[in-house]
Amino acid sequence: MEVHHPHHPTHKKKWSEYILEFFMLFVAVTLGFFAENIREHYVEKHKAIENVQNLYKDLKTDSTVFNYMLKIRDKQDSSFQIISRLYDERKIEQDISTLYVAHSFIVLRIMPTVNTMALEQIKNSGALNYIEDERLKQEIQQYANNAVNLKIREEREYNFIDKNIDPLTINRFEYKYYQQLSKEDDFEIKGDKILAIAKIPEGLKLIKQSTFDWNNYFSVLSTLSTIRKSTDRSQILPTQAKCIEMLEHVRNYLKENNTLIEE
Repeated sequence: MEVHHPHHPTHKKKWSEYILEFFMLFVAVTLGFFAENIREHYVEKHKAIENVQNLYKDLKTDSTVFNYMLKIRDKQDSSFQIISRLYDERKIEQDISTLYVAHSFIVLRIMPTVNTMALEQIKNSGALNYIEDERLKQEIQQYANNAVNLKIREEREYNFIDKNIDPLTINRFEYKYYQQLSKEDDFEIKGDKILAIAKIPEGLKLIKQSTFDWNNYFSVLSTLSTIRKSTDRSQILPTQAKCIEMLEHVRNYLKENNTLIEE
């Protein structure tokens, strides 16, 4: 019996066909790579814009906080100047109520702080790489450094109050009236007078007033005043100026990208 084997025709591809297939595959992979890069760049750019929008909100808040806190710190210094003048004129022991009001306000821990949430998000997420403004990048990094330096100064001021003033407050000022003062919203300064809202008890004195070391007390308050003025000059005012400058720059950046949202 004759056996017939099936015939399989063979077709060898020309080398040009292999080159064409390879070229088409290369083009497909390359286009896919570029498309993915474009998509990723768009997504990251969008995230960066969102972070800058959040930074814009934080800067507006920071600007308001700086103005408010500086006014309070200035009022603290005015209060110190009033009772210091009374002491120099040897009238302080006849106006202990003014001392109580001034002291309760002077020792408040008042320091503007920078909201660093958006700053940290921009720095840690890599969003800086997608902000196409070199000057803005530098300002963001500088402002973040300012926030750190401001926190260091805050710790210095608060530590001074903790160690040198709080013990005097606790041991020398009548607790009940002092507590009442701390609940009041405000007081007035008229000329060289401090007018308290709280009702002043009759015969108000310091605890063991006869042994109170006035020289040491005003030396401590004077040192606190000096520290605060130094902080204002070296940290708060420059950071406030940077905040205002950066606020305008960020606003323009968002306008240029048609992403400015005012509230």
